[in-house]
Amino acid sequence: MLILNGSAECVSKNNEQVLGNIHAFNMFLKNDNLDEQLIDIEKYLVSRGWDNIEITDNGIIDNIEGIKHSALIDAFKKAQNEGFSVVINNNALELK
Repeated sequence: MLILNGSAECVSKNNEQVLGNIHAFNMFLKNDNLDEQLIDIEKYLVSRGWDNIEITDNGIIDNIEGIKHSALIDAFKKAQNEGFSVVINNNALELK
């Protein structure tokens, strides 16, 4: 399972977050080839009201044993079934 860490800007008034704020995210992808999925990742996030996406880190995880947070465990399981899953941090990033 590929895991991505990054940030994205809220561009939809329909999100729970404030329009224009930037939030960190964690994304799980069943296909572990990042290059093959960049367009799909962008479409997935944009369709959910996020843009100006920046991927800051990525890696491969084999199972959920090292994951402690319940939201991330749920996201991992969802990605196993659906191919993609994202968790957006509720607190906006403070940009300097």
